[in-house]
Amino acid sequence: MFKRRNPDKKLEIAKKLIEYRKKNNLSQEELARLVNSSVFSISRWERSKHYPASSALKLMKIAGVL
Repeated sequence: MFKRRNPDKKLEIAKKLIEYRKKNNLSQEELARLVNSSVFSISRWERSKHYPASSALKLMKIAGVL
C-alpha cells in the first residue's frame, strides 16, 4: 500500500526551495544541477505538485538547501 504524504510537508519543502533559490540567486536549472535532479522536478516541487524522493531529500540536506 502507498504511503500518503503530508500536504503541509510538500508546501514547506516548496517554500524552502524557493527561498533558497532566491537567497542564492539560482535558477531552477542551477538548483537542479546542485541536487542532481531535473528542472522539471524542481518546478514540480516548488509548485507542491510532487514530493521529492528520499534520495533527493538527502542530497538537498547535504547541500544545505533544506
